[in-house]
Amino acid sequence: MTNLRDKIQLIKNAKEAFLKIISPNDAGETGGHQAGVYIPKESISFFDFKGERGQNKDKLVSIRWSDGVETQSRVIYYGKGTRNEYRITRLGKDLKADSLIIISKVGTDIFEANLVEKENVEEFLNMLSLQGDVIKKGILYKSGLHSIKPAARLITTIGEDLIGDAYAAIIELVKNSFDADATNVNITFEYADESLFIEILDDGHGMSRETILSKWLVPATKNKLKEKTSPKGRNFQGRKGIGRYAAAILGQTLTLESVDKAKEETIVKVDWGIFEKEEFLEDVSLEVLSKRTDKKPSTKLIIRAVGNKLKVWGRPELLKLTRELRKLKSPILNESENDIFNINLAFINCPFEEYNDQVFEIEALPISDFFDYRIYGNVDGYGNVIASYENNYDKNTVRDEISIKVKLKAGASYCGPIKFDLRVFDRDPESISNLIDKGLIDPITKLAIGKREARLMLDDAYGINLYREKFRIRPYGNGGIDWLDLDKQRIQNPSFRISNNQVIGFVEIMPEEISHLREKSARDGLKEDSYYFGLVHILQIVISELESRRFNYRKRTGKGRKTDTTKKELEELFDFESLSNDVSEKLDSLKADENTIKEVKALIKKEGEKKSLILNNIQKTIAVYQGQATLGKVVTVLLHEGRKPVSYFKQQSPNLTRWLKHYKAQGNWDNDLYDDILDRLENYVEQSTFLSELFKRLDPLAKQNKGDKKDFLIAKAIEKSVAIFKSTLEDSSIDVIISCEKDLMLKGWEEDLIIIFTNLIENSIYWLNEMDGDESKRIAITVENNEKDIILHYKDSGLGISKDDIESAAIFNPGFSKKINGTGLGLPIAGEAAERLNGMILAHDFDSGAYFTIEIKK
Repeated sequence: MTNLRDKIQLIKNAKEAFLKIISPNDAGETGGHQAGVYIPKESISFFDFKGERGQNKDKLVSIRWSDGVETQSRVIYYGKGTRNEYRITRLGKDLKADSLIIISKVGTDIFEANLVEKENVEEFLNMLSLQGDVIKKGILYKSGLHSIKPAARLITTIGEDLIGDAYAAIIELVKNSFDADATNVNITFEYADESLFIEILDDGHGMSRETILSKWLVPATKNKLKEKTSPKGRNFQGRKGIGRYAAAILGQTLTLESVDKAKEETIVKVDWGIFEKEEFLEDVSLEVLSKRTDKKPSTKLIIRAVGNKLKVWGRPELLKLTRELRKLKSPILNESENDIFNINLAFINCPFEEYNDQVFEIEALPISDFFDYRIYGNVDGYGNVIASYENNYDKNTVRDEISIKVKLKAGASYCGPIKFDLRVFDRDPESISNLIDKGLIDPITKLAIGKREARLMLDDAYGINLYREKFRIRPYGNGGIDWLDLDKQRIQNPSFRISNNQVIGFVEIMPEEISHLREKSARDGLKEDSYYFGLVHILQIVISELESRRFNYRKRTGKGRKTDTTKKELEELFDFESLSNDVSEKLDSLKADENTIKEVKALIKKEGEKKSLILNNIQKTIAVYQGQATLGKVVTVLLHEGRKPVSYFKQQSPNLTRWLKHYKAQGNWDNDLYDDILDRLENYVEQSTFLSELFKRLDPLAKQNKGDKKDFLIAKAIEKSVAIFKSTLEDSSIDVIISCEKDLMLKGWEEDLIIIFTNLIENSIYWLNEMDGDESKRIAITVENNEKDIILHYKDSGLGISKDDIESAAIFNPGFSKKINGTGLGLPIAGEAAERLNGMILAHDFDSGAYFTIEIKK
């Protein structure tokens, strides 16, 4: 064996090998009295040998060389006198210095050996990723190839640990029936002799003996990964090759009876306990019987459960199973006549009366038909949404057709076509009564139900279910799984957003090859990558379309919470005039004399004057807080624009330090370096000035003391507002046009006008950047000076505001926001600021973007 690769393979096939570069002493070239190849003490265990100090000790080993020669070599320990070393002698070879000897262990005291010539040693060691100086003393190389022997309990571990729970196990087996092109699958729970027999029978194409031996009995087989679709063209649900072992979680034994198209029936009986008794999987033997039959193609699984596996199925668990199966099939996929898949669930001798001798055809949850609001439709692979919105609360409402484009943020990717049907329920007492009036009944007893039962039914059914090829992907749709973060968003906007427990939703995604949405092996959801984040973002946008329409309807009909501005509420709180009038009327009815009434009214008036001072201070404080809230909304501007000078300081400071140290060390002037230092210092001044100006631009929003109202220039206040967003506007290519008389004055707090325009501009930047294509992005501010008032017109060329949102004035309600994770505070804060300026802000229907006017009385 002279080929280097063959010698490498010899080493890798061995359990371990001893490698050493032959020294001149080993080769006998120095004339010393030592004989044989030196073995370091840390490697002597390789030869199963150990010496004792004070005596010489040896053993014989058999070495087969690559040229066929076999030698009886001697491993010896020299322990007498001053010597203390191990060597191997009688090798029968003419050793040359700087060549390499390889000794591989074959068995007890049996070895194979090779020599690598001096000129090939470096190449050989490189192939093993070793350095020559490492093995001059000799080393043990332990990199042999070993096969993996799976433990027998791997099979039950897949079933009991990886699949998750009994519901998931049954669903995995039903999926296998779907993959077998079954039209019907019947699940039967039969109780007998303190045992539960779970039978799953389908009328699919069945399996041949060969298929059972080469695929069904092979864990993690990849045939479904290769073929991807069934003979009928169904996309395979079970691609991991482990779903069938879900039967281990359901019972102690399994009997498989499968009939193929050739009329051959194959029977396999599995006792899962044997996988715990045997050590390795290769030690487990299963009997596989085959025979001719007249039966039609089918597959039947009979699972016997006793003890704890029987006790799993109590009344609550059976109820949950029926609900899990009802959620299993997607209601938004229309079954063609050629591809029907029916699921039936039957009970025989069941100890629970409501299930005993019952057969349930698994259909969609009935409560989903009694929604209050609904949005349904499709998304293509590029984020284009075509949807319909329905209001089932008010039958007179016209269906709204929706067409929008969803732009994804960084870190998210489009995940192929999506179908969705999201049904929303109001949960206040009036809405629950309305739900019952629509005809909701108990799906099992078929009897009418009360409010408590209706609420419980909604509790059991809610959740946004995710499907692929007709089957639900768990755990999405389980009540506690808020995978779209609806509750998190509702905390910020409780009056606008819906909560997770208000939705029964159905979302259909495409196969992995198209959507790139991949399931985890443990059947606990999708891998959370950019495609998953894209799916979540798209659905959040779709839901926001429903939320805005629902909010407008509830506000218009008085179903939502009534909201007034803080200014109005405070004025009502401190309204002593109406109190004075009420007291006067009461005293007059009690026949009080006129002087007494006058005195009481005077006292109330005096108290009102005191409280008006308090009201003024409260309004100032609120204005400060609203300014700071607005500052918080534009903190991204500070981070964006402030990062540039800070980064410059960080990068250039080490250069200045190094150059100045150079001057100090050299003691002479280098004109080029001197010019560089001056240039950097000038830039320091420039960047510091920029940072200082940035803070000045934000300063009006951060003032702690409002002071008294005074005259200020409107144009200057508008320019300050625009200056806050200077870099952001430039980066977004947004033009701002201001048309205002330079000397036009207004009395009040300048910060209030800055607050108004800061919030308007921040909104415009967001929505202008959501636009597609190369449309020009523009903000136009025009100030109109009239005899009695001043009107400020604010327009942008963005996506605009819906007519419904404008007419309902919903956009000025705290919490209303169509931005994902938006606070819904911007426009309400702007409205409060306008009122403090003795004015109001109005939104207008506008074909070319958003249009607001701020009307302020002089």
